[in-house]
Amino acid sequence: MLEFLQTGKALYVLAALCGVGILTRWLTRNLYKRLIKESDNMALTRNKNLRNFKQKTENTYQMNQGIPKVKPYLERQMYDFKHMGVTIHGWNMFSNQMTLWCFLAGGAASFGSYWYSIDPYYIVLYGSVGIMAGLFTILVDHAVGIGEKRQQLFACLDNYLENILIYRLDQERDEVKVEVRRAETGENIRSIYPSSEEQEPGKRLARRAGRQRVRTAEISPKRQEGEEEAELKEASAVDVVPASRSDVDYLKHSLEQIAAGREKERGARQGEDWLKDLNPDELRLIGEILQEYLT
Repeated sequence: MLEFLQTGKALYVLAALCGVGILTRWLTRNLYKRLIKESDNMALTRNKNLRNFKQKTENTYQMNQGIPKVKPYLERQMYDFKHMGVTIHGWNMFSNQMTLWCFLAGGAASFGSYWYSIDPYYIVLYGSVGIMAGLFTILVDHAVGIGEKRQQLFACLDNYLENILIYRLDQERDEVKVEVRRAETGENIRSIYPSSEEQEPGKRLARRAGRQRVRTAEISPKRQEGEEEAELKEASAVDVVPASRSDVDYLKHSLEQIAAGREKERGARQGEDWLKDLNPDELRLIGEILQEYLT
């Protein structure tokens, strides 16, 4: 121990402690900086910590049907971000411990020099070097701004959770609720009111029947007038001079046969015999007209 202090090898230990403290601080800063950069596009991030954070948040939201307090949840999840098997918070704590180790190592070397009655030069040297190493690590800590970087990462992730991820999950949950509500009420509505597909055949039949009635109403008067004129012309061509009621009946029977023959030629689309649609008064009027014409 005496030789270790007299040769100045204790200075290497103090320098190593100071260097480790500085390196761990820069490492912690770079880890936070990388996370902040990757958090700008969480959908395409390649960072393992952020991917696990995103997946875990979605699972937690689905299991608990929401996240009531986002900030405590985010604070807890940030403690799980790791690098080389050590959390980022652990790296930061380790760098702070190096500062304390610098103070302790310098004080221990100075006390050992005093204890072994070494030259007072070594007592002052080890004490001052230990203090300077510790202060230098503190200066580096303030320069890299680890606390500010951590707060910036917290703000980025908090913004992503509340304004993007949780908002999207809320929208999806609301859409699912609406679809479930529609599915539950849709059957009741169909049972009371038939759907458009179910109503379509009936509507088509009703429209077709309406068009048929309109067409029949438009055509039947013209058809009856034309048939009456044709029948009158055919009747006028017959050289028959009826002189009694039996002749009129015979003429009526002939007209019915002619109309029946024409109905067979026209087919079923012409409907029933037009004479059947006439009332007794109309038939009597036609008979009187024919009788007057033929007499």
